[in-house]
Amino acid sequence: MSAKPTVRDVARRAGVSVATVSYVLNGRDDGRARPETRDRVLAAVAELGYTPSFAARGLRRGRTEQVYVVPRWPGSPFAAALARDVAAVAERHGYATAMFVQGDWLGYLRRHVADGAAIDLWHHRGFAAERLAPLVEMGLALLVFGNGIEPDGFDVVRSNEREACEEAVRFLVAAGHERIACLRRRPDEGEGDYRAVRFEAFENVLGELPAPWLMPCAHNSWERGHDAALALLDRPDRPTAIFALSDSAGVAAYWAARSLGLRVPDDVAIVAVGGVHERTTQVTFVEPDHLDLAPAAGLLFDRLAHPGPGRVLFQNWSLVHRGTA
Repeated sequence: MSAKPTVRDVARRAGVSVATVSYVLNGRDDGRARPETRDRVLAAVAELGYTPSFAARGLRRGRTEQVYVVPRWPGSPFAAALARDVAAVAERHGYATAMFVQGDWLGYLRRHVADGAAIDLWHHRGFAAERLAPLVEMGLALLVFGNGIEPDGFDVVRSNEREACEEAVRFLVAAGHERIACLRRRPDEGEGDYRAVRFEAFENVLGELPAPWLMPCAHNSWERGHDAALALLDRPDRPTAIFALSDSAGVAAYWAARSLGLRVPDDVAIVAVGGVHERTTQVTFVEPDHLDLAPAAGLLFDRLAHPGPGRVLFQNWSLVHRGTA
């Protein structure tokens, strides 16, 4: 016997044919294999430590039995939730999951490395949906996250994030705040950055904001957000409200206010966009109603089994009031 057990070794140990082993391991259950035969095969698999080869099985079936997750920011909470839920649904369908972290994902997927992909195109302005056409023609099942993209042989998830951000800024205005600061990144960030859409929502409500303290520069890290918030809140004409374009910046603003002896929300209100919650801070967030992406992942695997016209799934964002506003 070879060092690594093969399907033939399993068949020999169980006293059945290779075809029967393949039938059992592929999860078919139409009565062709008797229960005692199935038990013998599974016992032989356990005794030998046999692991099926996805690559070999995929070649026989003409499929890779693998799907890719293509996030824009691999370290974000959204990317983590997407990978988690796609993997959970994939496992139920006998599929493996991989994540594409960096590089030419379009070119890579054209190499037939997967049967489908969940692709994050949120705020990817200028992306031409026609670039997905070669993948669709290859038969790849695609799930695309992005507003402004029409489903054309693939499914699309859209959201009302911009509108929810505008609602949050209007809430601050209605509460009587006239000096509302915005914690964002560099003004010259590319339009593909998700904060660009959030800042546009801020500007759409308040108009052009010439006062420099309304637009400080803060990288998406707790330390930079904390420094920027300290600089804002230590001014004589400090803002009475802060709209932070990321969850980490919102949490940092809370602790900056506390370190200066300011009361939140009495002295300064804080609203952030994101959803990374800390029980201590209880920041008021503009966030998705849930980060359960299993229904979206379900669309992907439904498309693998039943290709058809593209569909649209809507993800709702809203202002969730907590203790900071």
